[in-house]
Amino acid sequence: MACILFLIADTPELEDGNALRFSNYLLAAGHQVSIGLTDSLFMQDSRVMVRSFMVQERLLAGQSLPKLSATDPGACDVLWVLSLGQRESFLDKIQILYNLNSQVRIINSLEGLMYFKSKYFLASNPDVFQHPRTWASPDPEYLFQIMQSLGGKWIAKPPAGSLGRDVFLIDAADSNARAILQNLTGWDQDRYCLLQEWVPEITQGEKRVLLAGGQPVGQYLRTAVQDHRTNVMQGASVSACELTTEEMALCRRLGAFLRQHGVEYCGIDLAWPWVIEFNVINPGGLTTLAGLTGTDLTDKILTQILAL
Repeated sequence: MACILFLIADTPELEDGNALRFSNYLLAAGHQVSIGLTDSLFMQDSRVMVRSFMVQERLLAGQSLPKLSATDPGACDVLWVLSLGQRESFLDKIQILYNLNSQVRIINSLEGLMYFKSKYFLASNPDVFQHPRTWASPDPEYLFQIMQSLGGKWIAKPPAGSLGRDVFLIDAADSNARAILQNLTGWDQDRYCLLQEWVPEITQGEKRVLLAGGQPVGQYLRTAVQDHRTNVMQGASVSACELTTEEMALCRRLGAFLRQHGVEYCGIDLAWPWVIEFNVINPGGLTTLAGLTGTDLTDKILTQILAL
């Protein structure tokens, strides 16, 4: 029997997703499962602690969180991070978790959480995959001049954003372009902004591929509806799809690459031949795939990662 602790965001009630489905499956298989809040990590007399609850019975979506108590995450076999919590304290939490590196298996690795959450590492490995050319700076004028000098359409977004928030399609002729870049960099240049060449292949949609233990386990197609964004939370449509032979080979190569950096569970967004994004924190897709295909991939994902 293994002891697994999931770290999730502080929400008023449980949502149907990775944490709930993984917990229910592991509980039914006889494992000890707990759920804690990432933002509750703290140190007590030099020991890392977290506020959590032990899962005693099957969890239901919409259920309120039970009473939490301070527990030692280092006493578990596996610590699975499904949320980084509040942005402002991200580095504190990563540094606190680093104290547990030698005590407990952390999924995904702290290296993976640190460097794959943002898009910088993704943009700097052209020998591994194709990624749209990318510029990054806290200086909006520098980014604006890049747009003017090269022309064409551009995607401007935060380096570590999610759910399609603050993602803009702009060009140098757009009267709002400079203002958008100023807002994304915080006006006072206290934030970085990514400027990425827009690739026309994205109009055919993105394939979200779930990787578990380095292997693709499922995928679906997301197609923009309301605007240029293919995020489900921003109104994109979803449909079942297959991977081409080339896409499957790429996903397996990416899976091996990610595992080298301790990334065991990941969502990849593809617009062939482009790799658009990695999601290494709490990749969406498990419930979407269940709705599209009628198959719950929970057991396959956990078996490939935890070798249960």
